Amino acid sequence: MLTFDNPSDLTQVREFVCECARAVGLHAERLPALRVAISEVATNTLRHTRAGGTVRVWADEGAVVSELTDSGTFQAGTCPACPGSEGGWGLRIADEVCDRFDLYSQPGKTVWRLVINLGAHRQSPAVTDRYSGP
Repeated sequence: MLTFDNPSDLTQVREFVCECARAVGLHAERLPALRVAISEVATNTLRHTRAGGTVRVWADEGAVVSELTDSGTFQAGTCPACPGSEGGWGLRIADEVCDRFDLYSQPGKTVWRLVINLGAHRQSPAVTDRYSGP
């Protein structure tokens, strides 16, 4: 587990997460995606909370899980990510590059969970999962 509370800690957060992911077998091709995703979430934590956060990493059922906990309360719809807006893209980027990106929030605590499969390629949902038409 690593605790961070200052923008100068972001390099250490990225290195910690990627080293742990490498140690549990994350394919080297997936490391840049994880590095970007955890950096975006950790940056949001520093921008939107007063106390920073903690990050943990572990392997679970063929994937690496990076979990960041902070003291913020996430409210859906507060990060619009519209072209031309200032900021707001980080969570969408994390969602795009991870195989799964979950959040659990209650007043005063948010847990961000980034899951990347250990294989070399991002798993995309099957077409039948997205479309059940004729």
